[in-house]
Order: sequence, then structure tokens, then C-alpha cells
Amino acid sequence: METSFESCLQIARRRGVVAALHRLPNTTLAELSALFERGGNRAALLGAVTVRELIAPPVLTPADRGPPIDDVRAERCTGEEFDSLVHEVLNQAAGPVGAAYLRARVGGPRWKLQATLGRLVDAGKVARRGVTRGTCYWAVS
Repeated sequence: METSFESCLQIARRRGVVAALHRLPNTTLAELSALFERGGNRAALLGAVTVRELIAPPVLTPADRGPPIDDVRAERCTGEEFDSLVHEVLNQAAGPVGAAYLRARVGGPRWKLQATLGRLVDAGKVARRGVTRGTCYWAVS
């Protein structure tokens, strides 16, 4: 639980830094460099931000009007961490849901979600019904 909480805090801090930099588009690289030289927590957070995040915000609006997708978070999650994220969303769902619902809530590439769902089904943690676009998934109690 503590590790998950710390991870969430780190993501929130990172989003805050990216949002602040987006609001300061005239900031020069020299000014950012000066923040690095001072060290401390601010420099560490700034040092973790990628050029991709500065060019385009990583948060996307899903088609089903669900919560925003954080593609950067989904890209960084691997294996069991991503499996846990998907399983958590399925546990919170009101009933069987499709892959589009899951994609809107966890982000990441389609192939990554499909691989995770396959692993969760094989492990008996998730059940599925249907084929192709009509496939529904739900957490097994």
C-alpha cells in the first residue's frame, strides 16, 4: 500500500511540474538549468520530465468520457504492476466491461492491455465472455 501511495504521489508531483512548465512557455533552458544547479527535490522532479511530456501533455481524454488516460504512466508500468492496475479497475467496475472501457481507464497500447487480460484470465483472476469487439471482462471474486 505504501509503495502504491508513494508511486501516486510521484506521478502527481510530475504532472504538477509538467503543468507548471506548460504555463511558462517562455522559460528558457538556461532558467531550467539554474533549477538543476540548485539541487533538491525540485531539481530531481524536473530532471525526470521528458521532452515528450513538454511537447504534448501526456493526458488524453477518453472517448467514453471516463477519467483521463495517463499514457506515460501506462508506458512505465510493466508486467505485474500493469496487471494489478487493470485488475483494480475491473474490481471497481459495476459489472462486465469491454476493452474500450479498460483502455479509457488505464491507457497504454492496445497490445499491452490484451496481453495483461490474457495473463489475468489464465491466472483465474478475470473471466471473459464473447469474441472480438463484443468481449466482456470482469473480476472473479
